[in-house]
Amino acid sequence: MTLRKLIKAAVISIMFLLPLLLSADQTEKNLEELSNVHGVSGFEKPVRDILLKHWKQLGINCKIDGMGNLIGKYPDFSDKKPTVLVMAHMDEVGFLVTKVDERGFLRLQPLGVWVDYVTWAQKWTVGIGDKYITAISGMDPPHVLSDETSMPPVSLNMLFLDTGLDRKELMAMGARPGLPVTPAVKFEILKPGKRYAGKAFDDRAMLAVMLDLMKYIKNNKELFSKVNVVFAATVQEELGMRGARNVYSSLKPDLVLNLEAGIAKDYPTQFTQDCEPKLGSGPTIFIYDWSMMPNQNLVKALAAIAKANKIPMQWESEYNYGEDASCLQGAGQGMPAVNIGIPVRYAHSHIGIMDRDDYDNTVKLLIAAIVKFDKKSIDSMR
Repeated sequence: MTLRKLIKAAVISIMFLLPLLLSADQTEKNLEELSNVHGVSGFEKPVRDILLKHWKQLGINCKIDGMGNLIGKYPDFSDKKPTVLVMAHMDEVGFLVTKVDERGFLRLQPLGVWVDYVTWAQKWTVGIGDKYITAISGMDPPHVLSDETSMPPVSLNMLFLDTGLDRKELMAMGARPGLPVTPAVKFEILKPGKRYAGKAFDDRAMLAVMLDLMKYIKNNKELFSKVNVVFAATVQEELGMRGARNVYSSLKPDLVLNLEAGIAKDYPTQFTQDCEPKLGSGPTIFIYDWSMMPNQNLVKALAAIAKANKIPMQWESEYNYGEDASCLQGAGQGMPAVNIGIPVRYAHSHIGIMDRDDYDNTVKLLIAAIVKFDKKSIDSMR
């Protein structure tokens, strides 16, 4: 099928989309479970264990590679069909303990990109073995400042955590350099069925999307007979897409749909009337980020499929942004790749906010696109 025919044929019968979604309760349970679990870069195992359980229940054959990426294929994978890879990353931004000082305060190394000021006066979780303890990032109260009307300069070099325990108590528990630190935040429903708050929506929301996609494929296998659909949940994306560099050798995909958090700009310090992305206005199709220029024919095809199926979508371009598809795009002989996002407010901070409609429409867009992919349409995108 040529690209033009792909676009013309892109309308999916509503009967295929009606059974698309899990119940609201199940979707929210998936989001809550994945958001709440702790898993900074290099410490993704708790996240992977959750996914491994779900993927196996959905009929996926699973493999863990040497980097810790979770790789998934259906049992009927065929070398005679083109392969579409759907991927998202497991890790979240956080910190690594570098020192337990003589008084028991913890010093830290960031894992991923933080804006310095959002890390102060916050509640954190420190992983010690299979246990977690609470810590607070300390700050100066106004009473001790020479000029209480001005904020002192802050930097990550000054950051410390206070657990309330002294060094001896911490060491007895097993504290040491190299422990992971994550925000101490629990998933919340701000508006039932509509707005959610929580940590690590970058990229746990997209891992939940993958679960919904897997469930739909399992229940409608006949619609996906033209391609192999394979999956990867990657490690260490926040440290420079390190895990994704190993995915190609395991799957050798012909096309890549990378799933990431988009950067919502519809809040007071960024808002303009025409700003994108906005919460509730649909998934984003990336036209640029510093790590990758997407395949233009694939971008056009996704936009046309969204329009044909009346799925709202937004355009997104980010400079200070990188994502895993960039590592696949140039692997082997190269392949069409694109990044698709769910807009999230306040990414790379303790708490993000996302919209359920954007989530649902992302799942719909993925289904509508993958159903129409075949060898000719994928070849025509090169």
